[in-house]
This record gives sequence, C-alpha cells and structure tokens, in this order.
Amino acid sequence: MVRQSVDFQDFVDEVLGKTDIVDLISRYVTLKRVGNRFQALCPLHNDKKTPSFSVSPDKQLFHCFGCGAGGTAIHFIMQKENLDFMEAVKLLAERAGIPIPDYRSSSERAKAAEIHNKKKRMYEMNAEAARFFFANLTSKSGEGALGYLKRRGLSNSTIKSFGLGYAPDSWTALIDFMKTKGYAETELLEAGLAVKRDNDTYFDKFRDRVMFPILDLRGNVIAFGGRIMTDKDNAPKYLNSPETLVFKKKDNLFAMNIAKNSKAGQFLVMEGYMDVISLHQNGFDNAVASLGTAFTPQQAEILKRYADKAVLCYDADEAGQKAADRAGGIMREANIKCRVLTITDGKDPDEYINAKGKEMFELLVDNAESFIEYKIGKIEKQYNLEDTVEKIEFIEQIAKILANIKNDVEREVYIKKTARKTDISPASITAQVENLMRKNQKGEQLKAQRDEKRAFEARTGGRQDLDRMRLYNAEKLMLNLICEPEIFKTVSDKLKPEEFTEGIHRRLAEIIYRTHQNGEKIRPMQIISEFDEADTGTVSEILSDDKNVENKAEAAKMPLKIIKEFYLKQAAMTEQTDAAKLQEIMDKLKKDKKQKGEK
Repeated sequence: MVRQSVDFQDFVDEVLGKTDIVDLISRYVTLKRVGNRFQALCPLHNDKKTPSFSVSPDKQLFHCFGCGAGGTAIHFIMQKENLDFMEAVKLLAERAGIPIPDYRSSSERAKAAEIHNKKKRMYEMNAEAARFFFANLTSKSGEGALGYLKRRGLSNSTIKSFGLGYAPDSWTALIDFMKTKGYAETELLEAGLAVKRDNDTYFDKFRDRVMFPILDLRGNVIAFGGRIMTDKDNAPKYLNSPETLVFKKKDNLFAMNIAKNSKAGQFLVMEGYMDVISLHQNGFDNAVASLGTAFTPQQAEILKRYADKAVLCYDADEAGQKAADRAGGIMREANIKCRVLTITDGKDPDEYINAKGKEMFELLVDNAESFIEYKIGKIEKQYNLEDTVEKIEFIEQIAKILANIKNDVEREVYIKKTARKTDISPASITAQVENLMRKNQKGEQLKAQRDEKRAFEARTGGRQDLDRMRLYNAEKLMLNLICEPEIFKTVSDKLKPEEFTEGIHRRLAEIIYRTHQNGEKIRPMQIISEFDEADTGTVSEILSDDKNVENKAEAAKMPLKIIKEFYLKQAAMTEQTDAAKLQEIMDKLKKDKKQKGEK
C-alpha cells in the first residue's frame, strides 16, 4: 500500500482502532482460540480440512499459511468482499460509525465520478430495455411469447411482477428503440444488449426470445436471460447477458432481490428462471437460481447473509445431480445447513408444482434429505447390502464422506444411521472413519509442508538446502520477537538490519529498528502500511506468528545464533574470495613482469 497524507493515515488508524479483527472475521468463519491466537479454515480460499488461517488479537492481524493472504482488517475485507483499498476502508468506517472524509485527488474524484455515472447510465439503459421487452410482450409481435408464458401457467400479475418480456424477431429492433432514447450503439455493446460484427455494424443480442430481467439486491436491472420458445438448430435454449460493469454472474442470484425479504428462514435454490417464477407464483417467495453458471462460493455468501439454511431443488437427471453435489459441498463450506429435494418422477420443480400443486411441493420440501443423507443414498443405490463384499465396499465409501464431517455430533449421528442400515457396530465404523481422518490430516500436513517448501524455493530462487530454510525461518522468528522492546534491547547491539539476508526481512528489520530507536511503540498495522500490497501477507505472517513461545527472551537466543553464524560464515567466505582474488592479481603481475624481463 502506498503511503498517503498524515490526515488520511489518521483516518485509517481510527478505522482500524475501532474495528476488532476477531469480531470482524468471526462474521465470516468460526474462530477457535489456540494459545494467544485464533485459528480457522481460511475463508479466502478453498480450505477444507486443516485450519491454516490465523488471527492475532494482540496485533490485530491475520495470516493464512495456505494461500499466503494476510494483513489488517482492511486487507481482509478487500479480499473477502473483492473491494479496493478505499472501498474497504469506507465499509469498515460505516460499520464503526466514523464519518468518511474525502482525501482523493481531483483526478481520482473525477475518475470515480466517471465510473459512477457510467454505472448509473447502464442501470438506466437496462431499465429502458426491460420496459421495451415488457411492452413487446403485449404487442402483436409478442403474442407467441405471451401464449408460451400462459401455457407455462404464469398469471398476468406474475408476468408483471417479474417484468417478463419479449425480444422481437428482428436484428435491430432494440437498437433502433434505444437510439430514440439517446443511447449509442457502443453503449449498448458495453451493456451486453448489442453485438458488434466484423464490419463494425451492430445487431441485437436477444432476438425472438422470452426475456427475464435480472435484478441486483437493490432492485437495479443488471442483465437479462432470454429463452427460446421452440427448439431451433444451433440455438441455445437460454442466452444470458455477458458480464459487464454492473453484472458479475458469480456475485448474483436470480430473484434474490425478492427472496432476501422472505420470512421462510431458508432458501430454495433452483436451476432455472421458470422454476423460480413458478414457485414464487405459488407462494414460495424464498426461491432463487444461479445465473447460467454452476453455484459459486460468492452466491453461498449472499445466501448466508440472510439465512443459514437452504434446500437444493435441482433436476433429477445426471447433470442436476452433479450440480447438487457441487452446490451442496459449497454450502457446507459456507456453514449453510443444506438439504436436497428429490423429485422422483423426472419432473423439474416448475412441472411438478403445476401438476401436483403447492401442498405436495411443500411436502417435498419438508421431507428433503440432508446433503449427507443424499450423498449416502446415492452410494447405497450402487451396492447390494445383502452381499458381504459389497457391504464392506459400501461402508468404505461412506467412511470417506463421514471423515470429512467436521462436527463431531453430526458425524456420530450418521455413523449410527449407517450402523443400523448395515448391521455393523458403530464402534467398527467409527474406527474406520477415524483412521481415514488421521490419514486425511497427515495428507493435509504433508501438502502444507510441500506448499511451504515450494514457496520457500520460489522466494530463494530454487535453493532447497535445509541450512537456508533454517536461516529463513530464524529471521522470521527474530523479526517477530524484536518487536518487543526488552528483546530488542538485548539483541540490537549484537545484530544489525543488514545482517538479515532476505530483502523483505532486511527492510522490515530497518523499520523495526528505526521505530525503537525513535522511542516509538511498535504498531504492526502501521508497519504493514509501509509495504506494497503484494508483501502484506508475508509481513503480517512475520509480525503475528510468534510460534506461541512463552519465554521470548530465551526463544530469541537460537535464531540469533543461526543468523550470526550464517553471517560470519558468509563474511569468512567473502574474505577467502577476496584473498584468492588478490593472490590471483599478484600472480598475474609476477607473470607479466617475468614475461617482460624475458623479452
């Protein structure tokens, strides 16, 4: 992060001072105290088994040993919410009730205003396009589209509340209309409403399709989905808007602007727009769908803001089951209690609710299996439990699932269910599960060690020798310990910043020494602000990870010895090299003198 004005830094310091990093991160992941720190599965990457995420309440820093992320509460929010530095500071300031001053330069303000205005115009453009599509639905050209929606069982009020429409079977109908509203073809291209040909002419992206406006949580139209009414060669059933300045597929859910206000306490997650709309029409105002892509961790985070329960209502075909497996796994990682609804007669949710009615679908929802039961049930269909060999194979497969359950009580519940199903003792199944858990843990530890070794090799240009790694770790621990004034006093006369071999270590040492020598208190958050964004993870790891040593004065002796020994060895090698070079020069002079004398 580049240093900014003193006034601005005071504002940042106030924001960090009023933001407890433990409280902040606890909103995203469950933290467990270990010594003087907290640990968790990292909420910033796909951390499934071994906690690699560490939070230091004393220093108000976090660090992940898996993905390398680290820094202050600001850096956490930047990565978790995908914000830039100023956006993250503003978010934390608002949470803390701190007024936000504007420290930006005139050029920065102008650029921000330009982006804001561009987004605003794109929202307005999309809203205008939505009105155009809606108007076309009730025109003569839209009779077929309106008939299609009626045949799908949608009422006029549902069509109106979702703003459904029709894109005419024309190459430029929307473009021509939008031009009358003052929009240029280039703007329509940026908004994903038009497509550019090789000859620099433009045509409508959506043609002869039923249109589904996609709204964000604030009710802005951000994109569209278009569905064909009859199968056509080489035409996809659904055509979705491309990503734009205001639309990111992974960060939005269809109908979430409505479902977020539901009192149901859980969400019904569908595959298609029509499924969602049919459910809403039948009173299920908690139905949502992903947007033409597989369910994402970002979408799980959106759901988690409003409820921690969800029911997956995907199609029963193979593709639907694969999608359910993936979505359920993501939801469990986000600590959403997930269940899976299965429609056995091959219908999708839209077809089922229209054929059987609201009450029958509600019964399906109430009887939906937990995600783990769903996975076990899928495996059970593959085995004959009356056959001894197949029963053993079945238990082996189930044990793999149960070994990944973190909650002890939940794991025991499923062990007992499996025991009753197979007539095998819970103790035997538990032993097999625990054996797998130990292997998984060992595997994760080995992976972490390999990752650390690879990271070390990358930092040291491929050097793999243990002495170098030992020195690297010694420097990290020493830098952490000399943040303590008493340790610094005993070490500073024996060790100088220039004796640290790693570039970032040397620079950090210089800052720590300078701070102590100026009589100032070491403030980790202030130190991190002196480094570029790319280095914050490394610096935060060093400043926050004291290896839980209790006697810091005693602990400082070993890294000091390692660093001094290496430095003295390097100095001796340099002296030997210099002496060898001097001897080489002397020998050359003698040789030259001798040759001249012979001539």
